[in-house]
Amino acid sequence: MVKLSPRVKFIAITIDELLLVPILIVLAYYFIPELFSFTVVVSIIGAAIFVVIKYQLVYDALQDGSYYLYDMQGIRCRTIEDITRNSGKVKVGAEIWDARSHLGDIVSGTEVIIISREHMKLIVEPFDDNSS
Repeated sequence: MVKLSPRVKFIAITIDELLLVPILIVLAYYFIPELFSFTVVVSIIGAAIFVVIKYQLVYDALQDGSYYLYDMQGIRCRTIEDITRNSGKVKVGAEIWDARSHLGDIVSGTEVIIISREHMKLIVEPFDDNSS
């Protein structure tokens, strides 16, 4: 997959809306010629304002980077199934995640801390109040 810069992504998601400006100008030329000049000025100014506002609202979301929702290292959660070296389940907020532990079995209902995430499976260890 080709990685696009945020600027190229922004242009790609904005170009279709900007194509409405020449369509509006052509329609004004044929159907309301007395308002043609006004339509050209208003549509160009409106398009410029639209691009500036959309840039302010959307551009940061187009940046590549880590999605903080999945940077879960250090989060405390509770097991809802027994955790083994291969399988188990934990509840993180409102979500239920597959989990496993390198330290052996952890019984259901134990408070654990997330050590890392491997794809869509969390690696957890029992949480120890004395270690924090």
